[in-house]
Formats: sequence, structure tokens, C-alpha cells
Amino acid sequence: MTLDRSAVDGRLAGDVGTADRVRVRYAKTGRLRFVSAIDLSRVWERALRKAGLPIAYSEGFTPHPKVSFPDALPLGYASTGEYAELGFAEPITIGPAMRALNDAFAGGCEVLDARGVLPGERRLSKWLGRALWCLSYPPEADRAALTAAAEAVLAGDRWPVPRERKGEVTEVDLRAPLVDLAVSDEDAPRVAALLDASEPPLRPTEVHAGLAAALSTTTAPHTDHSAAAGSTLPKPRLISRTAQGAPADGGLREALSGEHLAVTAAFDATREELRLDRRDPTGA
Repeated sequence: MTLDRSAVDGRLAGDVGTADRVRVRYAKTGRLRFVSAIDLSRVWERALRKAGLPIAYSEGFTPHPKVSFPDALPLGYASTGEYAELGFAEPITIGPAMRALNDAFAGGCEVLDARGVLPGERRLSKWLGRALWCLSYPPEADRAALTAAAEAVLAGDRWPVPRERKGEVTEVDLRAPLVDLAVSDEDAPRVAALLDASEPPLRPTEVHAGLAAALSTTTAPHTDHSAAAGSTLPKPRLISRTAQGAPADGGLREALSGEHLAVTAAFDATREELRLDRRDPTGA
């Protein structure tokens, strides 16, 4: 799915119905990548106020706007696949409201799709069982070697990679939540990874560590790759989450549209993310 400008405008054109609870898919790009989850809530609150939208507030001594984010994006990562649920004090006309909201954002944040929430619908977080990521490498990364590394990782029943937490190094199995990998055929190589939700969640940097280990050692996949990880493959210059949704055969079913996305859809979405970065005057 390519989230080009006309596609975004088309999704938000017209009324798109009315609702007092709205789920949105949005992009987080440019320098907004380095904004924390708490500060992101403030970005949304300011934009909703500037757009004049009747957002509802919680009760109590410190009322908060009813904006929920089911899955926080780690600092430094970009995304065209973030989701939020908005509660309004009265029904709004979704299309014009979301266009006004986009106009109110300072840059780096943009609603890409929106729809009303039906009574009795299950929680948004229940739709986010699988995620699509894209690791964009510098041009000097060897595409053929990356392809061979991805094939090696997918061929293994188990692929341990190191994880450091609170000064201690443990081991996680990359292979367990990894559904699929693909390597782009463009000049600047990119790797798309389809990951199931897990606890604790697998980090995209651990996908990189597994690929680096496959490039730098001939050790069998069931052994520990921590010594070799990262020694031959340059770090990704950008890591992006491009979509989330429910697990579906060979891909995911996107949480808002229901569209089936295969792993290679990450490449189209990353092009859209670069377009959004260019529109953001603060883009890094």
C-alpha cells in the first residue's frame, strides 16, 4: 500500500461519517521521532485545541484529553503506522475534522486514515498483534549479502541475539516472533521485517543484530551470535514502523482499513515517510 498524498486526501475527503469516538492511523516523522510519548500527547492536545475540535476530557482533579495511544513508538524511530483513539464531547464529521487537525499539526505528525468506532468494538490494542518494520541501510551496505543473511535467518529454527538490559546481557530468539524478511532491490538497500507481538517485544535493532551475525559468521544458527553481531554490517540510518494489524496469512490485516499487507508493503510506506519528512520543515 502506497500512502501517497492523493491516497491520504482521498481517505479524508468528504464526510467519512460522524462519530464521537474516532480511531486514526498517523505518521510520526522528522524531528518528532525524538519526542517522548508524554510530549507526543501534548502535541496532540495543542493541535486538537488549535483545530477547534471538541475533544472530551476525563473527570477528576487533573482532567486529561481522551486521546489514547495503544503502542508507544521507541524514541528515534519513524513511522507511518501509528494509531490513536480520540474521544469527543459530541459527534464530529470525521473527514473535515481530520483535515483541520492535520492543518493544526506543526510538522512531523499527520493523520493518514480515520474512521468511527462502532459500539461494542474490541479495543484497538487487540488489532495490533503484528507489525511491519523497515530498516533503511546506507548505500555501502551490500544488498546481495543482506539477501543471503535474510535467507539464513529465515532458514534457522532458532536465531539467538544478545539483548542488554540494566547492564546485563541476556539472549533472545529472533526467530520466534519473526514472520518474514525481504530485501529491496533499490540502490540504497532496505530490509522489511514482519514481526509478531511478543513479551518482551522484539526490537528492530535485534533484527539488525541477527542479520549482522549471519553476515559475519558461519556458525550454525543454534549457537550464540553475540560476538559476531554488528561487526560487518553498517547500522541502519533509519528504522521505521510502517503498519500494524492483525496476523494474516503471509502478512497482516491493517488495523483500520483491513487491507492485507505483505512484508514488501514496507518499502512503499517508507517512500511515503520520506515524502512526509520533506513536508516537515523541522525534518532531520
